[in-house]
Amino acid sequence: MNTSDDDKLIDWNNELSTNYIVNDVFLGLYLILGIFGNVVVIIIYSFRMKKKKDDRYFIPFLAVMDLFACASRSSLELAMNINPVNFRGSEMCKALWFPTNVSAVSSIFLLLVIAVQRYLKICRPFGPQMTLFWKQAFLLATIVIAVGFSIPLIFYNDEIEVKNSTNNVTGCVCDVDVERYYGTGFLTYTIISIISSFSIMLALMICNALIGRQIYIQTKAKIARINQNQINRSRVSSTLPLVLMNIAPDISENVSVSETTKLNNNNLTNSETDTKSIRKMSFAHRYSFMFMAIGIAFIISYVPRLIVLMVSLRDPKFFGKLSPPALSFVAFIREMNVVNNVVNPFIYGFFDRRFRKETKKLFCKHEQD
Repeated sequence: MNTSDDDKLIDWNNELSTNYIVNDVFLGLYLILGIFGNVVVIIIYSFRMKKKKDDRYFIPFLAVMDLFACASRSSLELAMNINPVNFRGSEMCKALWFPTNVSAVSSIFLLLVIAVQRYLKICRPFGPQMTLFWKQAFLLATIVIAVGFSIPLIFYNDEIEVKNSTNNVTGCVCDVDVERYYGTGFLTYTIISIISSFSIMLALMICNALIGRQIYIQTKAKIARINQNQINRSRVSSTLPLVLMNIAPDISENVSVSETTKLNNNNLTNSETDTKSIRKMSFAHRYSFMFMAIGIAFIISYVPRLIVLMVSLRDPKFFGKLSPPALSFVAFIREMNVVNNVVNPFIYGFFDRRFRKETKKLFCKHEQD
C-alpha cells in the first residue's frame, strides 16, 4: 500500500469515526462509572463488611466479573469506534475479544446462580441450601462454562477486510466474520448461545416471580397476624374495666384505672414491636429485591443485542447494507449490554444501607486525610 492509499484509508477512517462520537461519550461514561463503582463494591464488601452475611457472599465475585467485563468491553468498543476501518491485527483482535467474552458470560451465569440461591433461601427455607462448598463449586462452574462458550469465538473473531469502492481503498475491522464462517458450525454455535441467553432470562424471571410471590404471601400473612393481635388487644383493653366491675365492684374504681393504664402501655409497646417486626422483615427481603433489580437490568440491556444478532443471522450481509448513522445506532444497541455491568453498584447503593454507610465512611475518611 502506497502513501496515497494510506491517506485515503485515514481519511475514510476519520470520516466514519465521527459517526460514533455519541457512542464514544456513552462508552466513556460506562468505563468511568463501571470501573469506579465496581472497585468501590469490591473494597466495601470484601474488606469493610466485618460480618460477611450469606446474602452478600456472591456480590464481590460478581463485582470482579462486572469490573473486567466493563473495562474490557468498553475499551474494545472505543478502540473499534475510533478505528472503524483501521483496526489491524488478527491476533490482537482475538486476544482482546476473548477476556471480554469470558467476563461477560461468567457474569451472566453467576446471576443465574444467585437467583437459584435466593429461591432456595426464600421459597424453600427448610429445604437444602447452598453451602460454602456448593457456592465455590458454582463459582468455578461459571468460569469454566464462560471459557467454554468463549473458545469458539477465538476462531470466529478476526480481522475482516472491508472495501470502499468509491475511493478504491481497503480497510480492516475487528469482529465476527459472519460472511466467512456462515455455515452449520457457526449457526449451531450462535443458536445455542441465543437459546442459552433466553433460557437464563426465562429462569431469572421464573425465580424472581416465585420469590416475589413468596415475599408477598409472607408479608400479607405477617400483616394479617399483626392486625389480628391489635384487634385482640383492643378488645381486651375495652372489656377489662367491665370485667373488673362485675367481679369486684367495690375495688374496681382503683384497680381498673391502674390495670387499664398498664394494659395501654403494653399495647403501645406491642405496637412498636409489631412495627419493628415489619421493618425487620422488609429489611430481610431487601437483598431479594436487590438481586431482582440486577436481573431485570441484565434482561433490559441484553434483549436488544439478541434481537440484532437474530436479524443478522437471517442476512449475513445485514451490517454491510446499513448506512453510517444506522451502523452507529446498531453499535449503540450492541454496546448497551455494558450497562448490565455498570448499573449494579448503584443498585447495591440503593438497596443496601450498610453498603451506603460504609461507602460514605470510606470517602469521608479520605477527605479528612
